[in-house]
Amino acid sequence: MALRIRLQRVGKKNRPIFRICVIERKESVKGKPVEVIGVYDPIKKKVEIDTVKYQQWIKCGASPSDTVEYLIKKVQKDAKIKAEIISTLSSK
Repeated sequence: MALRIRLQRVGKKNRPIFRICVIERKESVKGKPVEVIGVYDPIKKKVEIDTVKYQQWIKCGASPSDTVEYLIKKVQKDAKIKAEIISTLSSK
């Protein structure tokens, strides 16, 4: 069972919202996911992902798509910047 972490489009016409889900590689675009681990809203530019579940699925052998990999890096970079800001504010 080869698993892939990819985006699944939901939402309305001209108002896309994507689920970040773990799904079998050969499953169709509208196929049933094994687990939904996050949501991506491209209009609001908002990414919500459970990084713990993401890491667990990576350890189990699931491979992320290029887009999901980019979004994860973006989330990690934003978290790192927020942590630096908090540490500088608390040191003052």
